[in-house]
Amino acid sequence: MPSIKVNHLVKSFAEKNAVNDINFELGEHEFLVLVGPSGCGKTTTLRMLAGLEPATSGDIFFGEKRVNEIRPKERNVAMVFQDYAVFPHMTVYENIAYGLRSRRAASSLIKERVPKAAKTFRIDHLLQRKPRQLSGGERQRVALSRAMVRDADLYLYDEPLANLDAQLRYQAREDIMALHKEKQSPSVYVTHDQSEAMAMGDRIAVMRNGRIEQIGTGAELYERPNSLFVAYFIGTPSINLFEADVAAENDSLFVRTPAFSLQLPEARKSALQPYAGRKIKVGIRPEDLHVPRMAQFQVTEHNQLQGAVNVIEPSSTGCAVYMSTLESTPQDFVATLRTRMPASYIGKEVPLAVNMDKMHFFDLETERSILAN
Repeated sequence: MPSIKVNHLVKSFAEKNAVNDINFELGEHEFLVLVGPSGCGKTTTLRMLAGLEPATSGDIFFGEKRVNEIRPKERNVAMVFQDYAVFPHMTVYENIAYGLRSRRAASSLIKERVPKAAKTFRIDHLLQRKPRQLSGGERQRVALSRAMVRDADLYLYDEPLANLDAQLRYQAREDIMALHKEKQSPSVYVTHDQSEAMAMGDRIAVMRNGRIEQIGTGAELYERPNSLFVAYFIGTPSINLFEADVAAENDSLFVRTPAFSLQLPEARKSALQPYAGRKIKVGIRPEDLHVPRMAQFQVTEHNQLQGAVNVIEPSSTGCAVYMSTLESTPQDFVATLRTRMPASYIGKEVPLAVNMDKMHFFDLETERSILAN
């Protein structure tokens, strides 16, 4: 049975629907991430779960109990905010204990849980300091410790790492997962960073314009996006997109642009056959472009494209190569290679083999995945 259930949830501000008919269920121990661009409705959804915003319509259930009319303090929800929300006049100890004291918890319970939570997040030596004496990372750990001392039915995180630098983000990410492992309660985490979502979520809900475009595991969203938006939003670097013609020739089917002509494998022909003579969007992930001699599949003239090398960006596993197609109006694209490409290749034209079994195809008008349909 789902621990949290959201049915046809809508939140309107004047004439605009900030959240527009979303539905999802959250498992008993699940960590769900809401991800999407700014203004897509992520935080508004989180605030409705917490009771800080009333829903315009729809239902929120905690177990079998509908909580729409229940006040925030009575929902037993712990929330970690982007701006830490620590009290500047209180010590770290008092900040962590605040939630328990406001619920009139026993002094013995407070004395037991506060030091334990502080030790978990490595701030037990800071308990007598005031927030102004702490770094941003330490303040965030205070907020996490305050959530940890609670036995909440639901844990909510509103972009809690947004104000931290890169080094602290990785550490704080581990802290949040440690809190989730400790509590084993359902959690909803909001972020605009898709790599953060991929690293943390049991499942990820991609939001756009107040709606959930797709919900699934990170692998499902990456390998089987059901829309152009999801395909482009999930993945670093982003998927390469080309507008192409679907052309039938003899018994074969090709996707063609001024820069390349790629023959579709048999497994893709039936899905693309109705689009013969029409234009579609073709998506190629950067890691599905390979140096021909290193490709793990047969390379022919029908699964290669040419590009001019503009920039080579080395990485720990190889390099990202930023290129342009060879046509009158060049289009930029990127390949992530598992080998280092020497800087001497900059400005040169090189061939790349395309893994045709991993390509994505989208309807030009609806932007929905042709393969998913």
